[in-house]
Amino acid sequence: MKALKILSEELPFLKEISALKKGLDELRPLSKEIENRVIQKLRLDWNYNSNAIEGNVFTFGETIALLMEGITAKGKPLKDALDIKGHNDAIDFMMDMIHDERDLNEADVRSLHKLVLGNDYRADAITLDGKPTKKAIKAGQFKSQPNHVKTNTGEIHYYASPEETPAKMKELVDWYKDAVSMRDVNPIVLASMFHHKFVAIHPFDDGNGRMTRILTNFVLLKYGYPVSVIKQEDKLGYYACLSQADRGEVIPIIEFISNTVKHSLKTYIKAINGEDIDEPDDLDKEIALFRKEIGVKTEIKVRRKDVSSSKICYEIFSVVKKKMDKFSDLFMSKDELIEFESKQRILTYSKGLFNSFDSFKINIKDKDFDNSKSVMYSYQLLDDIILNESSIKKDIIISFKSENYIVEYKELRIVKYYDDKTLTNDIMSLVKEVIKDTMIEIKKIKEQ
Repeated sequence: MKALKILSEELPFLKEISALKKGLDELRPLSKEIENRVIQKLRLDWNYNSNAIEGNVFTFGETIALLMEGITAKGKPLKDALDIKGHNDAIDFMMDMIHDERDLNEADVRSLHKLVLGNDYRADAITLDGKPTKKAIKAGQFKSQPNHVKTNTGEIHYYASPEETPAKMKELVDWYKDAVSMRDVNPIVLASMFHHKFVAIHPFDDGNGRMTRILTNFVLLKYGYPVSVIKQEDKLGYYACLSQADRGEVIPIIEFISNTVKHSLKTYIKAINGEDIDEPDDLDKEIALFRKEIGVKTEIKVRRKDVSSSKICYEIFSVVKKKMDKFSDLFMSKDELIEFESKQRILTYSKGLFNSFDSFKINIKDKDFDNSKSVMYSYQLLDDIILNESSIKKDIIISFKSENYIVEYKELRIVKYYDDKTLTNDIMSLVKEVIKDTMIEIKKIKEQ
């Protein structure tokens, strides 16, 4: 605690921030129009940049970026929709905490995290020795597995273990309450130190970056400061400051957060003076967020001509086949059908169609398959063993566009991009619908 006071008194750049805030406070109350305009501007910056940082393949956001790429059946991109909606809902919750004059507590921290993530899910992950694995992500719960990361230099950066996390989070909240009760502690110093301590614990399996920035702004807003917006283009410097803080050098992260707050204070002052607070790229940010909301990527990096359509078909159809095969003993026979358009309509009845990708290509026997506009895979279970007269047929259709492809089953429609992983959660949800419908139909046959 003594260090907080010393830093608050001795860091020269804090004096400029204090002077700016004092000048702003003397102009209050601001008109509703100015207040709303600045808040809208800062919130746009905050939402855009916080989500953009987590969308980058940096370690903190890597798992969710890999898992959540793709479009849900309702046409919403699961990752981006959760990022935007969850972040907005968490900010609203945090603002309610400030309005109600609630102090920070562990229950509210977990509630904020639940809003940020939205739902539980399983994510692809990599063990420290480089092996693929699956990781359960639970919204609103502290981590259940270690989340240490391998840095670019090959070293392991260690966070608190799952066993240590509850105690360390209690220590952090208690530390914060003690710091708040002290006089002469600069709020920016407090917010910056809290920021680093939270990151060092890394208490959740995912979402720690967004949580850190939300809680940092909670501290600042409690003291009447505007929010800190860490911009995507500054992320390397931001992470470098955190690394220095890991080594005990805390002044860089305090100065970094100070500069973001200074920018927000100057935005208020510009608005009061009647100056334009919009930045040249603000409209681009709004467009980028809009494109995320409606399920369209901001930048298309990979197009159909750059990938193998047959590989996409093989990966999706083979999963359907593998699951449907589990019902084949309940029927007298089965058939698999690949139908596609190229120069002509071709029907391919297969044996060993999905033994391997090479086998799949041999069975297709058409050099223009990769240029087809659409491909349909039908799995047919013929003549049930109960009545010998009932059959089940399931059709999955993939339509290929220049910049994306669409996977359909009945009314379910999933839009995918060519640089996405193929078998993401949205595709597996579609496969689950196929299997669920199959089980319902088999049950009806049995009940006849």
